[in-house]
Amino acid sequence: MPHLISPTDHRALSELPPATARQVLIIAGAAATSPELIAELRARLQRGAVRFHLVVPALNSRLRHWCSDTDQAVLTAQQRGDEARAVMAAHGIPLTVEIGDPVPWLAIDDALARFPADEILVATPPAHRSHRLEHHLVKMAGHRAGLPVDHVNAVHDARCAA
Repeated sequence: MPHLISPTDHRALSELPPATARQVLIIAGAAATSPELIAELRARLQRGAVRFHLVVPALNSRLRHWCSDTDQAVLTAQQRGDEARAVMAAHGIPLTVEIGDPVPWLAIDDALARFPADEILVATPPAHRSHRLEHHLVKMAGHRAGLPVDHVNAVHDARCAA
């Protein structure tokens, strides 16, 4: 699965606060524009210099994944990433965005190879509304990456955040 980072994202990485800033890797799908995530990121910005990098996994159904039909999943992830970038910018939150592997913990592994994070922030909808691959993501991310992991539970409908 190719990881799609536009040339503007590479420039945006250099325009963010210096590398001495705390680097937070965010993984989120439907919760990428939730009021809870926005509040968490704003609070972190108020505490000091921080760089945010959002990974939106191209989540897919089992059948489509098995058939290697990823087009719709990638398109949906790109739309979520674009929407998240716009919503966060409207709230004064600078971040870069990339579309990640359909398997969220693999998307984290891939992103960490390019973005040396100090911590991971996972934003998910409530368990009854989340994708099957998001259910154990917080525990798996901490175990695999060896970094501190925080979780934002997006209780509200993410579409209302804009």
